[in-house]
Amino acid sequence: MLEYPIIRSLLRMPREREARTAFSAAANRLSFAALRADMLRFGGWLVHEAGVRPGDRVAICLPKSLEMVRALHGVMAAGAAYVGLEFRGPPARLAGIAAATAPRLLLTTPEAARQLAAEGGLAALPPVLAIEAAEGGLGLDALLRSATPLVDTVAAGADDLAAIVFTSGSTGAPKGVMRSHRNLVEDVLSHLRGEGLGPEDMRPDNSGLQHVFPTLFYPAACGCRVHLMTEQDVMFPEIVTEILERERATVWGCAATALRLMIERGELGRRDLRSLRLVKSYGEALSVELLRSVKIAFPQARMVSAYGATEAPNIARFEATADLPTGLRAVPLGRVQDHHRLELCDDLGHAVAPGEIGEICTRGPSVSPGYWKDPALTAARQLRGIANSYRTGDLAFADREGILHFAGRRDHLVKLRGHRFDLGEIEAALKRHSAVREAVAIALSRPEGETDILAVVEAAERPGLEATLRKLCAEWLPRVARPLRIAFAGELPRLSSGKVDRQRVRVLFAPDAAPDGARPEG
Repeated sequence: MLEYPIIRSLLRMPREREARTAFSAAANRLSFAALRADMLRFGGWLVHEAGVRPGDRVAICLPKSLEMVRALHGVMAAGAAYVGLEFRGPPARLAGIAAATAPRLLLTTPEAARQLAAEGGLAALPPVLAIEAAEGGLGLDALLRSATPLVDTVAAGADDLAAIVFTSGSTGAPKGVMRSHRNLVEDVLSHLRGEGLGPEDMRPDNSGLQHVFPTLFYPAACGCRVHLMTEQDVMFPEIVTEILERERATVWGCAATALRLMIERGELGRRDLRSLRLVKSYGEALSVELLRSVKIAFPQARMVSAYGATEAPNIARFEATADLPTGLRAVPLGRVQDHHRLELCDDLGHAVAPGEIGEICTRGPSVSPGYWKDPALTAARQLRGIANSYRTGDLAFADREGILHFAGRRDHLVKLRGHRFDLGEIEAALKRHSAVREAVAIALSRPEGETDILAVVEAAERPGLEATLRKLCAEWLPRVARPLRIAFAGELPRLSSGKVDRQRVRVLFAPDAAPDGARPEG
């Protein structure tokens, strides 16, 4: 059984594991022994020099690197909670997140610190530890040499805060999902069981600290090696497949969109990927057509599709263990995982009859305790006031075998290239311009499974306005959430209540699109 915090396992690892590689990145390696030593040294520096105390937040805005891993483990060793910020994300957004969480310290690069300062965001931020660039990394070594190491990790309770993960909010401001140490441990354990990971496995990581996926804690938990893929690596399918071959990856997981691009552009015919025993899709809906293609491309591997949310990870999983039925129209969400107690509920939060469609509601040890500094939203998303429960907003029904099938969304959350986003945040960004009276963002599903965003603004079209709005979106929105197309309307259609008639907007501006562009959260 893992302890709290989860990185504490490194203090009791078998002696024969110490010289083995815990993390790799390009040509660099970090052994388990070095990771443990660096974790205690950086944790000691945070406690003794930076004054970090249990419960403090430390924001980390660093590129994917071994230095990011060392920093993350040190923060947890010091008893603090980490706030992951997207490196090279919109500066105004990052500054807003940092200001909302009031971290004791911000770990970032000099370049990123200057960019935040140029945006005027640095005045509201905490003290910055700008880590100078160095050959092969970001150069924590000088700081670690002078640090007094911790003898042991700072004790953490199961319900103490371990992380705050920010996801999109309908008001235009991102909302912080709190993750306790119990959440983190249960999440890691459930993924390890599902992926069957052990010391002989190599699991690439293509996520970032701003997401909830717990790959960076796998080495401490089970002794496997994790290879860090950079933000640039994952943009090119041929580089991804080259890394999978070179590093002899045994398990690979990514969003459905990335899987499709791997098959189309990853030059699979040139690669020996027989080491892969499991291919996992998560983050967005997986089409039947793509699932069939993946099974053909990786015949030796098990194929799994996982469903979950930032607030409640790894809720269900579907494994394609045999030939798919000819008439299969949609990939099921799958079977509910053991660490979730799931109900399908009506609008009042009561369980629906067997076979009926209801909202997916879950509770259990991996479900978030709620949203940072937002008790009203926490209460609104809980099921019948039960602690550590979550109403996903996804609709589904269970068949006679207990397998969940997706049936739509209650709200406007969508999955974009594997990342959950609220259409309201896109609309709020557009309405920052004084010429825009109203804005509507519509998710459009492509036949191959991707989702694009159409934005329709109530404003008089004029030269240069579209370019200005795109610049505004680039300032406030992540790349995946920026509209593919911006259309103009002198007046948007409205319902009798005065609200914008979204369905009418869809008919007028995207008549050939699927009737519902929403995607399940997992």
